Amino acid sequence: MDDTILLFEDEGYRSLLPLTYSRPASDIRCGIFTLRERLHARYGTAPAAITRGYLADVFGVGRWPLQLLSRNVPLLLVNSRLVDIDCLAALHDAPLGTIFVSDDANTAAGGGTLVAARITPALASAVFGDLLEQHGQRALHELQRFCQVVTGRPQMLQFPWDIVDHNAAMIGRDIDLLDPTVYIPLAQHPQAAACHAQASERILVHPQAQFESPVALDARDGPIVIGAARIEPFSVIQGPVAIHDGALISGARVLAGTTIGPVCRIGGEIEASVVQGYSNKHHDGFFGHSYLGEWVNVGAMTTTSDLKNTYGTIKVTLDGYGQVDSGRLKLGCFLADHVKLGIGVHLNGGAVVATGSNIFGIHFAPKTIPAFTWGGERFREYRIDRMIEVARKVMGRRKITLSAAQVAILHHVFALTSVDRGIDVDDAPTFDALAGEVSWRE
Repeated sequence: MDDTILLFEDEGYRSLLPLTYSRPASDIRCGIFTLRERLHARYGTAPAAITRGYLADVFGVGRWPLQLLSRNVPLLLVNSRLVDIDCLAALHDAPLGTIFVSDDANTAAGGGTLVAARITPALASAVFGDLLEQHGQRALHELQRFCQVVTGRPQMLQFPWDIVDHNAAMIGRDIDLLDPTVYIPLAQHPQAAACHAQASERILVHPQAQFESPVALDARDGPIVIGAARIEPFSVIQGPVAIHDGALISGARVLAGTTIGPVCRIGGEIEASVVQGYSNKHHDGFFGHSYLGEWVNVGAMTTTSDLKNTYGTIKVTLDGYGQVDSGRLKLGCFLADHVKLGIGVHLNGGAVVATGSNIFGIHFAPKTIPAFTWGGERFREYRIDRMIEVARKVMGRRKITLSAAQVAILHHVFALTSVDRGIDVDDAPTFDALAGEVSWRE
């Protein structure tokens, strides 16, 4: 594909907070892949991205990526909250200068949503400023003046629970994008005899996957994809499930609708959940219908509820929206990046723990915990320098270095969420990314 693929954020990232404080929605895993990975697998070209300014150095192409307009080739703009990319086929068959618009309320603000556009660099320049500021509605209104409009109702992320809702189906769809030169049927794996498999023809594995007998794999209700992971004895895996490279499944029950991202350690029981990557839930305890971000650590026996005793729908408190009724009978918790939970913590259905919080020494955690919170029976602000020190240690154990740009993101989110912790924003610290220094306003 010759088009320049460009991901953009719109106003809808706000209804995915706190998960989108430290990453754009395009880098949230749903199914086997993130949207960025899915587009790369489909088109063979790594997409570029324009993001909020403080995320640009890690997830985007700089704060003012005007070079994207310099190539004389069409731009395929794709909303970062899009899940199923099959809808983009409508743009390939349409004339240049066509936009795809969702005709329902696929953003929490309501109204139509700009899903994608295939336009010239000249026309893109007219809306670039709006997209750099996440003003998707403004960009849509401008493009509607010049473009042919195609409408539909594609799957998009509107609220955090949409990640859980779409995950099982997307595992099935993403299988078609796997590299057929890498993944092989389970029957061809040299350790296939270690597995008791049901519907083995629906199980694809990496040649370097390790299976330690006995392992039970049940793909009757959905496919199972296992990368170069290690599956220890007495593990039970029930599809649809995706397990990425470097993961360790330690005698766990990994049940339907679950994705385990790269380099995760999983024990106990997990169902209908997404673990983004580089996170540990290594011990006994249950997580269901939940999302765990990157660099999350869950202590032994820590458990989430995903069903109310009253069988009522579960409400979730979201940044900027207050309490929202999810309409779901089964819903677990949402743990943002760098969250740490100590042993024996119990989480209610709909619990949200925001970025960088470290919670311990408490039996039942509050249902909503602001970013950078420290403690249990008593809570206080988690000092950003100490949080970053822990993050460096945790990432170093996986041979990954916390970059200066990633540090700058954490500092920005710390300042951005100060009000949530009862601190006046004018008293919050600022961070000079170039100097690597924190300063407090006088």
